[in-house]
Amino acid sequence: MKNKLSKGFTLIELVIVIVILGILAAFALPKFADLTTDANEATLQGIAGAAKSAAGIVYSRAVIQGVQSDATGNVDIDGDGTNDVATIFGYPSGNRTTGLANALELGPDWAYGDTFGGGTLFIAPSKIVGFSGITNNNIPLRSPNCYFTYRPPAGQGQAPTYTFVTSGC
Repeated sequence: MKNKLSKGFTLIELVIVIVILGILAAFALPKFADLTTDANEATLQGIAGAAKSAAGIVYSRAVIQGVQSDATGNVDIDGDGTNDVATIFGYPSGNRTTGLANALELGPDWAYGDTFGGGTLFIAPSKIVGFSGITNNNIPLRSPNCYFTYRPPAGQGQAPTYTFVTSGC
């Protein structure tokens, strides 16, 4: 009699490997799901850093142009003689068209809007809210609970307020 060498896996070996892979996947999947939240929060931190830098640049230009003490004003950022950014005590206003959003030059990755009167600017990643660009209604930006807000200073010598809402990221 000749012995045949068997090639391949037995059914029991295959089942054991599948069970082990299933257990590993059960532990790994939540970690990968959590990375999405971390990435969205990091995206908001990035736009906040850009907003703080832009506000600082606008304030510097306001000091140079002597309008940092004005309750409302305008600043020419690029020196072309045209007022580029509306300011409140030297910092960009929260207006969605003439304030901080204008200084940031937000692209298609962002959706943004303000409260009535431009008191607070809301910025959210477009992939979270489902649309990009400007909106005159801030409620769609707030409903996913993954956004960043900018509020200009309330008085002279005060700094802007930056707030994060990340419970829905």
